[in-house]
Amino acid sequence: MKAGVLFTAKEIIRIYGAFLIKANGIMELTAENLPALKTNNSQLAGLVKVSPRTIQRHIIKLQEAGIITGKEFCGSNSGYELLINPKILLARCRKDLLEAEKELQEAKQKDLENQSIKNEGTTNCPHTYTRNNSYNKNNLLIGVDNSNGSSSDQRRTSNQRNRSSLSLTEILSKAGYPTGNILTGNTGEKVAKISKDTGGKVRKRANNEQNWKQQDGSARSTSLNFYAESLWKLAKNLLYRDVFLTEFQENQAKEMLVKWYEPVSDKFLSGVHQNYCERVYLVREYIAKDPEKRFVQLPYRYFDTNNPSGFTGTKKWLQKHLERKEEVRKKLILHAQIKKYLNNEKKTDSNRKSSLQVYRECETRIGKLQDQSLLHLFHAAVLKPEVIHQIR
Repeated sequence: MKAGVLFTAKEIIRIYGAFLIKANGIMELTAENLPALKTNNSQLAGLVKVSPRTIQRHIIKLQEAGIITGKEFCGSNSGYELLINPKILLARCRKDLLEAEKELQEAKQKDLENQSIKNEGTTNCPHTYTRNNSYNKNNLLIGVDNSNGSSSDQRRTSNQRNRSSLSLTEILSKAGYPTGNILTGNTGEKVAKISKDTGGKVRKRANNEQNWKQQDGSARSTSLNFYAESLWKLAKNLLYRDVFLTEFQENQAKEMLVKWYEPVSDKFLSGVHQNYCERVYLVREYIAKDPEKRFVQLPYRYFDTNNPSGFTGTKKWLQKHLERKEEVRKKLILHAQIKKYLNNEKKTDSNRKSSLQVYRECETRIGKLQDQSLLHLFHAAVLKPEVIHQIR
């Protein structure tokens, strides 16, 4: 493996280790429930200082080496998720030199045994580079013999009519070469190399697909549990700080929260999780206004997806909150533009810009908000008869 690929592997493992440290603070991680690393080619290219295309080739090499055990594409704007071999992540100490050499020799011997192939039926063609065999063409060599039973003059006159000879084909068939070149022994056919385990590659491919499906399901479950655990910790600190909850009740709450993430696809999990967190903060603000009379139900009831008076009802709260937030933002922009125009009018002639120029700038900025009522408010606040005369 080249140094560039090794450096890419080190960077991937480094950022994955930092991610696991943060994740372990939220939920306990083991080798069986490790979450996938969500990244993209641009991020890795910036760390390794190479192009995104080079990162793609390095990831393929690392998959072939077994360092990356799985890769799942999450969308053009979301990157992909990588599954790292847990044996590499859990390596804690170096092995003894003799033991390491012994394992290396055993691995080499095993590779030699797996690579043993019968030489019977193979061609004498030189080996070619088959990394990308989509361009390989099987060129068939057709024998030509016009010298059988004919003189040089006859061969010269009948060269165009007799390009091939059936008699030579019969000779080649008797010699054991149905087609091809009898001198080189190239039959022009693809000869199947017989391995010791016939059909092993097919079984291995099926097993790999099955393993990937299992890893995909395991990664999905781990990701859902991770988000549910994070949301529960937030809700427990904000909504149930002074409430005693048993371990059974907390587990119930986590199971309920997992159901909130199950309908969501992987590429939207992060955004939906942020949405849920904002709703928890809104509930906290609502309770803080009158803590003696306002409270939330127990977790198993409050986070039930079928309970309209529980966490489900906070969806409308968030919508109204965002609408109000957008309304306040627009009004702040309106007041800022009015103030900008009035301040320009108060300046001296040497420092003051053209009233028409400033008016157009403010009007353009408010027009980007696409709210006609705000423009009317701006006109009513700043327009004077002389300014209207200038605009006309």
